Formats: sequence, C-alpha cells, structure tokens
Amino acid sequence: MIRLPALLLMPILLAGQTLPSQTMEDRLRQIEVESGGVLGVAAMHLETGRFIGWRQKDHFPTMSVAKLPIVLRALSLMQAGMLPFRKMVFVEPKQFSSGFSPLRDKHPDGFVTTIGQLMESSLRDSDNTAHDVLIELSGGPEAAQQQLDRLFQGAIRINRSEKQMIADFDAMGAAAFDADGRDSSTPEAMTLLLSAIHGRKLVHPSSHERMIRWMTETPTGANRIKSQLPPGTVVWHKTGTGGDKDGINLCTNDAGVIVLPEGKGNLALTVFIKLSRKPLADRERAIAETAALFYQYFLTHPEPPHPTEK
Repeated sequence: MIRLPALLLMPILLAGQTLPSQTMEDRLRQIEVESGGVLGVAAMHLETGRFIGWRQKDHFPTMSVAKLPIVLRALSLMQAGMLPFRKMVFVEPKQFSSGFSPLRDKHPDGFVTTIGQLMESSLRDSDNTAHDVLIELSGGPEAAQQQLDRLFQGAIRINRSEKQMIADFDAMGAAAFDADGRDSSTPEAMTLLLSAIHGRKLVHPSSHERMIRWMTETPTGANRIKSQLPPGTVVWHKTGTGGDKDGINLCTNDAGVIVLPEGKGNLALTVFIKLSRKPLADRERAIAETAALFYQYFLTHPEPPHPTEK
C-alpha cells in the first residue's frame, strides 16, 4: 500500500493556516454549497508532502477518472511483455461502449488499431470504447482491482466497464449508484496515485512520460482545474463526468497535477463533486475555484511553518 508520510496533514486544515480573508475550511464549505452537491478534495504539494483534504477519505464515483488506473495497468502489462504497445487489434461493434466515444462514432463498422492507440485515446480523449477494450485486454475489472488493492487496499475501486456503469446508472439513478460504492475512489487515494505517477514510481519512466504527455494534451476539462489558473499554467489531468437523472448529477470530477511557477514545485489535486442538482457550469466553476484556491495557497505558502523556538 502507498502510505502517507507522517508529516501529511490529515485534518481538513492545520490550525493557523489561513488565506487572507477567511480560513481554507470556510472557503471550501462555501464552494461545496455553491456546487450544489457533496465536495471531496485532496491536495498535496509533491516536493514537501504537505496535504490538505476535505472529505478526503469518503468515496466518490469516478466514471472516466478510472481511465487513469486502467491505462496504468495496461502499461504495466506492456512492460511485462504481455500487452505489446504496437500490437494490432480489431475492435468489433459489439465491443462499442455507451457515452462518449469518438472512435465508435468515426468507425461504426469496427476498426483496427494498436494497444498504444487505445491507451492514448482512452487517457487523452476519454474514449469509452478504448477504455472498455483495454479493460478486456488487461484481464478484466477483477485483475485491475487486485493490482490496485496492493497499493490502495480498496480506496480505488474498478468493478465494471463504462458500458455497464452507464447501464447501471440509468437503472439505479444517482443516489443508489453512489450508495452502491463500486467504481469509486477517495480523493486521498487518487491524489496519491497522481503523486506516484509524478514520481515515476509505478512503471518504467518512459511510460509515465507518455501518460503525463497525454494528460497534458487532453482537450477535456477546460472549465475545471485549468479554468481559473494563470494563462500558460501547465496542468496534466483526467476528468470524469456522470450522467443526470431526476435532476441529480452523479458526479463531476477532475484530478491532476498543477506545475507551480517560480520553481515552487508541483501540486497534485483531486476534486470530486457528487449528487449535485446544479447545472454543469456551476459544478465546473466549483472545481475551478477549488483549484485556484489551492494554487494560490501553495504558491504563497511553499514551505511548512517552522516550529516556534523556545
């Protein structure tokens, strides 16, 4: 299991750490109200290990954020010689997934591609068909879960394909899907996964570089973590969005790493929102405001406070 260093701050906020006009806790509570749902946040300064969380140990539906650990699993199998990057595969219409899938829409009769192209389409473009085929080729959800359990002991859960998740959501609705607990993650665990990717700790460094490049190039989530950051800020991230039913959105997510300016390090940040009745613009604004809040905080507080000398 990946363990949090002892110096990490597990409460919502270390006493005495404040922003100019109100405490971080007050601002996060306000953002949660504005989101219309339940907010989960885990922020970690990767160079110092400083951590701030809000509902960081609660489980939230991941939806397409799950594409991150699945691509990571596929890369680990590639490294073991079991899933060659350039291996050609034929994807049949019966393998097509529901929801967002540019590959399916472009090739309605099926298509030939490579394992590497499936990884790229899944992580960069958030293609559901690419994700579901990768799950099949990687041994299924059970095999992915076994690998994740060795690191996170159930804090990140992979149980179904995107196709099955969408079907279950349509049948169950948002509240029941969330209560079910499958295909979910804590904000804390997802941020730790981002930290491990940043540290090139899980697979060969070149595979981590691929992942980071795809997550930097992704066109998804322009109105989420990146939205209120200064122009030109480098962010690599993975979004996830659940459906709406009976006026309730299942989840609106973004998880990634922000490169702070002036050599002040890197900030891993996971922001999950679930069970909101607000429109997408409000949910995305809440994610953007959370990212801007932590960006400013860690930019102006790059080091932990020094103990008072006696």
